[in-house]
Amino acid sequence: MAEAGRRDEALPVTEEAVEIQRRQVGSNLALHERDLATYLSNLGALMSMAGRLDEALPVTEEAVEIWRRLAVGNPAAYEPDLATSLSILGPILAWAGRLDEGSTTIGEAVEIWRRLAAANLATHEPNLAKALTLRAILLASSGDLSGALQDTEEAEAICRNHIVTTPSVIAPLHAALAVQAELLDNLGRQREAQDVRRWLAANPVQRGHDE
Repeated sequence: MAEAGRRDEALPVTEEAVEIQRRQVGSNLALHERDLATYLSNLGALMSMAGRLDEALPVTEEAVEIWRRLAVGNPAAYEPDLATSLSILGPILAWAGRLDEGSTTIGEAVEIWRRLAAANLATHEPNLAKALTLRAILLASSGDLSGALQDTEEAEAICRNHIVTTPSVIAPLHAALAVQAELLDNLGRQREAQDVRRWLAANPVQRGHDE
């Protein structure tokens, strides 16, 4: 309830920030376009969590369009932002009934994070794990349970590789394993699913690591 309340408070603030940035962009595109894209991404995420998908979709698509344009000129600076916005857009497309587009969008985010992680594992690989889990959910929705399971297994391996040095990856690890357990059940591998759920119960996410 508290989280929902904070989200309700954040929505009008972020909407106002978007309008301010739109005016600023009108006077100086180069200076303010990145800030506009950031607020649009945040607004799209908040709207989707609030169930306002019809509004979230064009907002997030606009953010992706801006980040994509900026990334052409400076990939190192803007590709992480592009991948983040793609990870927001993919599920929104799926929830809007455009499942194939959603899967493709998340797939693009996965490939960006994978490329970035090749150059900097510590910074970018946890984001790759999150994107893989999102793609697994969409693949499962389209009936590709084996492909979805492979994504959760890769996400799990990434998180376990980082958990000693970056304890906060326990949250994306939990997310990946929760999806993995459901997939194992659906594939008839109930004993393995039970093992995964026992591990989750024995290793809860600690307060402060649930972001």
